Amino acid sequence: MPRPPIHPIATPKAWAVYIAPARLELVETMRMLAPCSISEIAAAIDRPADTLYRHIEKLRKIGVVTEAGVRRTGRRFEQVFDLAGDDFRPQFRDTSPRTTNKMFNDATRSIAKILLRTTRDAAAAEQIVFEPARRNAFAKFEHAWLTQAEVEQLGEMFLAVKRFMDARKERRAGRLYLTAFAAVPVHRRRAARVRTPRAGSDSAATARPKSARAAARRPKRAE
Repeated sequence: MPRPPIHPIATPKAWAVYIAPARLELVETMRMLAPCSISEIAAAIDRPADTLYRHIEKLRKIGVVTEAGVRRTGRRFEQVFDLAGDDFRPQFRDTSPRTTNKMFNDATRSIAKILLRTTRDAAAAEQIVFEPARRNAFAKFEHAWLTQAEVEQLGEMFLAVKRFMDARKERRAGRLYLTAFAAVPVHRRRAARVRTPRAGSDSAATARPKSARAAARRPKRAE
């Protein structure tokens, strides 16, 4: 039976369990492999299988991972696990700004940690190539002034990248790649605030050059 496209995560506590870097990476691996065994996950992410059991159990308790039966592998039987959905989204009752912002901040911190570790390991193994015809890594950092409509347009571009990656999760051609992308409003805590004077207001006069203000203060000479 196909998995539902989206499985909601209902509480901030469950979200914190799900979004931890080790478990987020585990879930992403399962999106490519599941239904699968813990030994298959361990081989895919290059970690000892015995370190993954507690993560699988925590994900099972919050409903992200489900038990999918038992299968025979050689002379032994092993538990098989699946995901409750193809993707996971927060859907909290508490939609206060504090809860929403913490949720997003926790998610981006976990994604950043995974990206940094993946980049570090690839660089240490000298796997990053920058030759024009063979370049295999890209990173950009950009600022721009965007309207809300343009932010939504950017989000659609991100979703297009996600669909592109999702369509290639199950095949085994080429090599494995990680993509990570984000768009976040910039808040400058110490930025100067530029005020635009209103027409006819007293502040409009203060916008005149100093020389003009000084001339206005000087008394007129008698003719």
